[in-house]
Amino acid sequence: MYKLVLILFIFSPLAFSASSEPNAVLEASGEGLAYLDVQLRPKDGKELFGYQIKATKGLIVGSITLPADGGSDYEITAFDEEGRARYAGKGSIPAFLAGDRPLELPLTTTDMEADASGIIVSLSHGHVVLEATPLDEPNNFSVSLQAFDPRGNPLKLDPNDVHWGLSDTTHFELLPLKERFDVVVLRPHEGGTVLTPVAGFCDVPPVVYLCVPDLNCRHIKVCPDPWVTISAGHDHTCALKLSGAAYCWGANTLGELGAESKEHCIPSTGSSCSTRPLRVECPTGAPCRFTQISAGSGFTVAIDTNGDTWSWGAGSKTHRRVSATNSGKPVWFEQISAGQRYGCGLAGGDIWCWGANGFGQTGAPLLMRTVPFNAAFRVPVPIKFAKVVAGGEHTCALSRAGNDVACWGRDDSNQTRGPSSSPYPSGTGPFFFQHFGGLTPILDVAASWNSSCVTLGNGNGVQCWGVHSALDLTPFGTPEQLSAGGMHVCAMANQQASCIGANNYGQVNAPPPQLSMISAGTAHTCSLTTSGDAYCWGRTLEGQVGTGASNWNVGTPTLVTVP
Repeated sequence: MYKLVLILFIFSPLAFSASSEPNAVLEASGEGLAYLDVQLRPKDGKELFGYQIKATKGLIVGSITLPADGGSDYEITAFDEEGRARYAGKGSIPAFLAGDRPLELPLTTTDMEADASGIIVSLSHGHVVLEATPLDEPNNFSVSLQAFDPRGNPLKLDPNDVHWGLSDTTHFELLPLKERFDVVVLRPHEGGTVLTPVAGFCDVPPVVYLCVPDLNCRHIKVCPDPWVTISAGHDHTCALKLSGAAYCWGANTLGELGAESKEHCIPSTGSSCSTRPLRVECPTGAPCRFTQISAGSGFTVAIDTNGDTWSWGAGSKTHRRVSATNSGKPVWFEQISAGQRYGCGLAGGDIWCWGANGFGQTGAPLLMRTVPFNAAFRVPVPIKFAKVVAGGEHTCALSRAGNDVACWGRDDSNQTRGPSSSPYPSGTGPFFFQHFGGLTPILDVAASWNSSCVTLGNGNGVQCWGVHSALDLTPFGTPEQLSAGGMHVCAMANQQASCIGANNYGQVNAPPPQLSMISAGTAHTCSLTTSGDAYCWGRTLEGQVGTGASNWNVGTPTLVTVP
């Protein structure tokens, strides 16, 4: 079920002498907006009344009190998550009487160099909430409305004043219920075509509209499409929606976002970036839907719904299909991971890698500086693996038996060799096994640019080698999920997460509660809630936090939304 919940925030206990009760509602929306600052002065008075109305789910809604016997002057400023004034406006509001249509109060941009022209703040006598509920019949939803006055009390509506609309009448149709004016049924149009249904009919996501003359219009995206996975890389982030839509944000100097970006972060370098989620373009001959995605350093790897693996970045904007063959048969990867300009995949317990190989991180001979994308190299280690993780320029993998971790590649910080390891002789390069006594089960493995970490069973907690070996990780206990960043480590258990390590960008600040996963980048962190919301925080000079900001850092977990 998808719910749009509007919460009214009233921060001023002051009221005009005519009434102590709120009698109007202000609404606004805009990319990256966090709150409105509202200043009102009645025409016949000298006292100034202030309100601060915060955003919830990207929508700003709040109640105010207007004088009942005259107009008022207003000054309204809209601020973003960083506390910067983005839009502002002032003017006069006439006496606002019951039955009057909503008023539009324009705000213009405060940044003369910005492309945006402004936003509209709407003033009305109440607000409406839409809720979409799936029905027993497949691909059918009911959409219901509720209306509230400024005090939060239910409003009685005239059925003749309720007007429904639909964004796509080619593929869908609305059926008003004869006995209910406040509910409609949305279903596929009998003569239309629903394209490759994913999570219902969300490949052509319909939008239902509702308008009431003296209230604001409202719309709802009927298809729920929460985030289902997120991957924080070196200076970019990628994530997938339930529908399979892939989005990336952050640095794009090497094509790692998988789409053209028009922004420039870090003014001194003029580097290409996107400070908001950017939809990954469709690889030629592939569906626009993915099941896995991994953000590395200047490089991204993903698996589409056909089972094909794709890479982009490393200086190329082209989506390149990754292929491998075993005994003349194609190899299909079950799990993938991206490092710095290289990637690895797991298939049937075997590991295959492709891309940059300057340190032997692909497992191929060092003389092979780059492994072709269309001929991934099979790592010559004679055991079966359950998981592979690519660090910056080294790789680690957890054995199926759960008692070994093998690492290979760059070792300048001891991130491959580890504290006590057994070398495996190979003609392609050095491989090192971490046994931890041989009897201790290894539950998870993670790798960053300069470190490798594992979660150990039998109460042995988290252990790292490389740079992270200096961290005290005992507070983690035995987590269910482990993620290693450039100078910090994050872990999650029982839907709660915490991070330990460097906090120069705020990357280890407390994550939100009720999480389904957490991912540590080089100097930023991202997480998903159990309801499918994405939050990021930490360094955002390259836009990797995805909140529209490219300043020094975002110190608190901030909601990531698609523009």
